[in-house]
Amino acid sequence: MRKAQFVLGTMVLVWLAGGSPARADYPWCIQDSEFGYPGDCSYYTREQCQVSASGRKGFCGPNPAMITRPPPPTPLRGRYIPPG
Repeated sequence: MRKAQFVLGTMVLVWLAGGSPARADYPWCIQDSEFGYPGDCSYYTREQCQVSASGRKGFCGPNPAMITRPPPPTPLRGRYIPPG
C-alpha cells in the first residue's frame, strides 16, 4: 500500500512541476509538435516569434487567450463635466 501511495504522490508532483500548459502571457505563440496548442506564447511581436521559430517545423500564430479577451476598459481620469 505504501508503494502505491509513493508512486501516486510522485506522479502528482511530476504533473504539477511539468504538466502545466505553455505560457499565455503575450499576443504571439510558436505552435509546433514540441509545444502543442496554443504553444509557447512568450512573444510580444510576430517578428520575435518568427525569429524564434526559424529553423523549426512550427509557425507563429496569435494567442487564443488574447483574441477572446475583451479590451480593457478605458480608465477614468478626473471628474466629467458636461458641456454647457
